Amino acid sequence: MWDTLKLIITTFIGILISYLQPIYNPVKVLAIIFIIDIATGILVDIIKNDDRIRIKKLLIAVAFLALYTLIIACTYIIGEHMGDTEEALIIVKVLTYIFTYFYASNTLRNIRQLAPDNKPIAFLDYWLGLQIVKRLPDLADYLGLSNTKNSNKNETDK
Repeated sequence: MWDTLKLIITTFIGILISYLQPIYNPVKVLAIIFIIDIATGILVDIIKNDDRIRIKKLLIAVAFLALYTLIIACTYIIGEHMGDTEEALIIVKVLTYIFTYFYASNTLRNIRQLAPDNKPIAFLDYWLGLQIVKRLPDLADYLGLSNTKNSNKNETDK
């Protein structure tokens, strides 16, 4: 009985991996940047904060990686079933770039905490952390980094 169950599960996982093979590279990129982000976060906790490794924090990060992977997989599956495989792959690439941007931004912030006097890291952290958000006003508003819309609304109300 147990051998049959293992065979069914292995077959199902094999079929799923084969079906999702076109999005293997985006998922691999997410996994790599995730590992780098987690490693720098652990180093900051151990070296800078004199803290211990917290499993709960690690599990939450793994859950977010699983969520991002699920979003990418669902996007591909829906696009493939709608007959728009190429377009779905483009959307998967865009989503991967977006998730990678936020992981890289967090990684640079962690590295900057480890090496606060390093000018290139400080520049990259500033540039990735602020300049892209400033160029995308809607993203800045969404992240709560800009009060321009609120101040414009208050001025028009007067």
